Amino acid sequence: MITIAFSHPSDGIAVLKKIIRTATKKNLNPSFAKLSDPSSKILELHIHEHKEFILDVLTEFTRNKVEDICLKEMIEHAFFYSDTAEQKEIFSIAKSIILGEIEGIPEVKNLPSLSGIIRDQWQSILSEKRNFLEFEAFIKFRLKSYLATLLRVVECAIDEYKLELEYQSFIEHLRTCLSKQKSMLKHDIVILFDHENVVIFDDRQNQLSKKELKNLHDRALKLTNAVNLDERLLGPLIGLAPSTVSIFAYDLDHPLLQTVKNIFQEKVTISPIEKMTLKDNPYPYKKKS
Repeated sequence: MITIAFSHPSDGIAVLKKIIRTATKKNLNPSFAKLSDPSSKILELHIHEHKEFILDVLTEFTRNKVEDICLKEMIEHAFFYSDTAEQKEIFSIAKSIILGEIEGIPEVKNLPSLSGIIRDQWQSILSEKRNFLEFEAFIKFRLKSYLATLLRVVECAIDEYKLELEYQSFIEHLRTCLSKQKSMLKHDIVILFDHENVVIFDDRQNQLSKKELKNLHDRALKLTNAVNLDERLLGPLIGLAPSTVSIFAYDLDHPLLQTVKNIFQEKVTISPIEKMTLKDNPYPYKKKS
């Protein structure tokens, strides 16, 4: 038997209810778990078998109990973000990282499983066959690796937050520069976007040459004082400053297209390349299989 002492009665009740519900689903008698203290702070587990689902319950409860609180405390006290709006934004990014909703962060790929860390520690406790454990002591002394992993997640979230701020500042700067420039074109321009292959046509449906694209890109650099303009699409587009742009692409979610959309906003329409009619298509292409 192991006795777990919680700081709040609601915690012991919550764990017991989860054990009972899970045991019922598995057609097991939940009599091996009970609250022994009148205040409901003491949970007794008479464990002889069925350890696996008990480990699942304790792991889930522990994460739900401490994770959000720890993330918020780390953001404020470890990294000194006191602004409420910033705290919420970084917290949201951290949660997205944990849920695997943000890809492309190398530091996150090698981080251990948060649930796995907690489960291993509970497994160790049950294997030790100790009689008494304070839940707060378990968090303080047994979850150091878990807390270190959370701290790394917050660091990555802050890096992503800073990158987003820089990106938004970059977008706003280019919008401001464009607002000061008049378009040299009278009609809609057409762009074919196929990953690395970008073909731009002017308002007379003439394909722009490499030299023309280079000149437009150089013009954009002078206009914006930017040093990191994409020379395939973004630079030439800013140099042209078109009133309207129709982009036909295979990959509608390509990051570069999303940046163009963020800058030019309602001036840009992005459509699947298959929707380009023969009349609109002065450049032959083959539909990808």
